[in-house]
Amino acid sequence: MLDNCRNFTLSPLKICSRILPLALLLVLLAAAANSASDEVKGLGTPTQVSVGASNRRLTVAWREIPGATSYQIAIRPKDQVVPAWREYIATSSPYTIMDGWGWAMSGMRYEARVAAANAEGRSEWSAPVAMTAPVLQAAPADAIGVPLSPPLVGETIGVDLVSQRPFANRSEWHWFICGSDGSDCRVLPRNPYRWMSGWEYFVEPAMQGKRVSVQVDYDKEGASYSATAGLGVVGAARTLATHLYGLQSAWVWLQWDRVRGGAIAPLGNDLLVATPWGRLALVSSTGEVAYLAGNVPMNRAKLQMHPDRKNFTIHRFRVADILLKQYSVGRYDLFVTHHYFTGDCLRFRLSATTLVQQGEAVSVASAWRTIFDAEPCLPVAAGLLRGNLAGGRMLTDGLDHLLVAIGSHRNYSDAASYGSYAQAADSHLGKLVRVEIATGRAETLALGLRNPQGLARDADGTVWETEHGPVGGDELNVLEPGGNYGWPQVTYGVGDGGELLVPSVEEVGRHDGFTKPVFAWVPAIGISSIIVNDERWFPLWRDDLLISSLNGHSLFRVRRDGVDVQYVERINIGTRIRDLAQMPDGRLALLDDSGRVHFLSRSYAHCADESQWDRNVYAINCPDTVSAAAATGAQLYSMHCSGCHNLTVEQHGLGPHLVGVVGRRVGSVSGYLFSDALSSLDEVWTPAGLERFLANPQQFAPGTAKPALHLTPAEARAIADFIGD
Repeated sequence: MLDNCRNFTLSPLKICSRILPLALLLVLLAAAANSASDEVKGLGTPTQVSVGASNRRLTVAWREIPGATSYQIAIRPKDQVVPAWREYIATSSPYTIMDGWGWAMSGMRYEARVAAANAEGRSEWSAPVAMTAPVLQAAPADAIGVPLSPPLVGETIGVDLVSQRPFANRSEWHWFICGSDGSDCRVLPRNPYRWMSGWEYFVEPAMQGKRVSVQVDYDKEGASYSATAGLGVVGAARTLATHLYGLQSAWVWLQWDRVRGGAIAPLGNDLLVATPWGRLALVSSTGEVAYLAGNVPMNRAKLQMHPDRKNFTIHRFRVADILLKQYSVGRYDLFVTHHYFTGDCLRFRLSATTLVQQGEAVSVASAWRTIFDAEPCLPVAAGLLRGNLAGGRMLTDGLDHLLVAIGSHRNYSDAASYGSYAQAADSHLGKLVRVEIATGRAETLALGLRNPQGLARDADGTVWETEHGPVGGDELNVLEPGGNYGWPQVTYGVGDGGELLVPSVEEVGRHDGFTKPVFAWVPAIGISSIIVNDERWFPLWRDDLLISSLNGHSLFRVRRDGVDVQYVERINIGTRIRDLAQMPDGRLALLDDSGRVHFLSRSYAHCADESQWDRNVYAINCPDTVSAAAATGAQLYSMHCSGCHNLTVEQHGLGPHLVGVVGRRVGSVSGYLFSDALSSLDEVWTPAGLERFLANPQQFAPGTAKPALHLTPAEARAIADFIGD
């Protein structure tokens, strides 16, 4: 019940009127009784408590207590009719709180208290200490750069300082996205690769329909300032209109390292994810995330203690790719390409371990082993870490070998000697190598690669590769044994400042004398991964190449005839796409640079459109007939439901079985423990009820554990009809 007040710090002038006074009194009395019983006699109460606030940061300090293992901090607004304490856990003094301070905080009075705690319980609370939040002064709103059009659910908002002059000589600034009244503020996550003034925010479904603004706060000359720029009303997630399909997207958040990189690979009906710094996670078909023990060995901690650490960044020290190879039921070899710091130099390494799947659980079942180390090992000297342009994509090559495409580890601004690795016979850098898994022996198949970001094989056995050019000249190549693809002797690109990067002016913008790409992008799109689409979910895209991009925030669909490119369609996704995979059911899985996995599937929203033109263009796969609807329902059920529910046998999985569900009382079947939200409903399942539940579980049964599936009404109806048939 008290959850209704959980956001009091965000809007302290609002009163939680839905809470009955008597119920509130009973809850407060019970909490007080519990608190008293939890107190540990002999554990001292913190003293010298102080509190201060600026930039929407509230800092509480106190004298620490011997024997305390942690501390509880509580804060509440003094100006609310029914002030409620909000608690935080700290291990030491001081503790800074920064979660949702908005304009409504400006000038308001608050009080804080502290208690010490150990394994036996906690001490008495200290006496409350009062403070008044600083009054926020208005700063120039036009100094903030935000998108001109209102944001949509699923998009990424980029925010910048148009002019830093109003913010000169200020304290560190903090960005927030808030409601138009300054309430419900959330800290914008920092993208570590944009310029110092850049922030990004991913628009979540909960923001739909809200009028939002962006605020930047800072302290200057003894006063606190806040600049605000309106973004408009957040719209619904759009159906991506492509030439042949309408697409819809669902996404899953992961705990992410504060760098770019990482990779994905299907594991059964689930998706294995490696974060840039080697943490492994499994995303289930229902969107649940489980983190695995056993990180990829990279020796990052030692690199961070390097004497020159303050002079270089490690944002390109990361996992490059992962590849799964199943060799028995429930057992997989996991191969990872990644950087490794030896203590003296930076290695590009191929490592492996064994994964075991038992039911829904997956675990790392063996020690990590080194399969292959690329030569040379790059020195970390003069404050420079050469981890960029690593490439690292993999493909299986028969039962016993892997193909690994390794980048040149040379940026266009580096000395020319680093580019020579791609052409040097004694180096693996800038090469396609064939590695024998058992021995680690490597054979060079092709050379002259710059930064190979994608590797895929089509049904004819052709190996396709995507690689970054410098500024311009991203390439789509067909890799063949003995091929020399020219880097750094030829490129379609130029340097960051327009400087020439090739030995001869006559060769600028050409690939004369070397194997030419099948297609190139000028300007560059920040090309990343590549797959060859099959026809399970997108039959009209059969055998098309799907290529993801970073700077382009898009998928590129390449229609081809053999190795001849016929046209390229750009599909705007709205975020930097790092990796791309196709799930066993045919959906597309995309990993972006902010730690989100996007699942793309067909949208049937257009099927209900009365426009004859739309019906003609998108006629394929629309559930116009009973058989087509049944097929659609079966596909959607397989994609969204089959991982948890049985439909053909009366055996429970993670969810209850659905045999005979129509006509059965909601939340009632032998052998399965339902949540109170469902078991308390006095209702019988009907196809219409199933449709409502699938479309919006929380609206149907508030508090249910069923996650939202993000289905269109047509999809929810198709699944309900299939289940009830």
